[in-house]
Amino acid sequence: MNKTDKMTVVISGGASGIGYATAKTLASRGNRLVLVDLDQEKVDQAVEELEGEGHIGISADVTSTDSIGSAFETIRRSFGHLDGVVAAAGIVDPSPSESVSDESLERLIDIHLLGSIRMARAAYPLLCDSAKASIVCLSSMGARLGVPQRLGYNVAKSGIEGMVRTLAVEWVRQGIRVNAVAPGWVKTPAIANLIDSGFLDPTPVEERTPLGRFAEPTEIAEAIAFLLSPTSSYITGQSLTIDGGMTIHFPQ
Repeated sequence: MNKTDKMTVVISGGASGIGYATAKTLASRGNRLVLVDLDQEKVDQAVEELEGEGHIGISADVTSTDSIGSAFETIRRSFGHLDGVVAAAGIVDPSPSESVSDESLERLIDIHLLGSIRMARAAYPLLCDSAKASIVCLSSMGARLGVPQRLGYNVAKSGIEGMVRTLAVEWVRQGIRVNAVAPGWVKTPAIANLIDSGFLDPTPVEERTPLGRFAEPTEIAEAIAFLLSPTSSYITGQSLTIDGGMTIHFPQ
């Protein structure tokens, strides 16, 4: 990456999981990062661990329009411009569909889908002034497969892919590209907690995946970095599946 390719990028959910892996990947290539997460102490620690200088961490809640608006005002005052957005904030809350609560459904949709919309909407004025504006949202194989006990999650991720296509077409004249990545099973802290609690048995997942393993967060981060970069300048409105072949595999 040469100097003109370096970007200022904001990442929601940037203090852990795929968001943090993406921050580390981008920082190692000389980009300037704004990490947004709920816990200020955690986000400050994440910023301290990044390569390079000039990164900042902001405590904000993606379920609050006011909170996200305040975060982007801080970005505007601090940097004056923005080139990229990664909407990576998310939670998991497995539950049988017949008994899932309204509270769980609303929270999953609010964080994943509406949180991504709030991030994109708040970033829009700053991205309009960038010559290399790009948004990447986190979808999932759950947008394409009927993953059991993930009703709210699957609905939210399906909605994200619809949002990506809509914004890609609507904002193209402003030079803003909008894409998504759709990971399969990734070894994030959230998935590790499900395995440790006994809720998720990793063996069937590995057997079902042609590549025979979970993805590393850095593998998803590399795809996000590609979609943010000018190298992908003719790609918009797409969702890149990164699942080790799971969604194309017909078991025999």
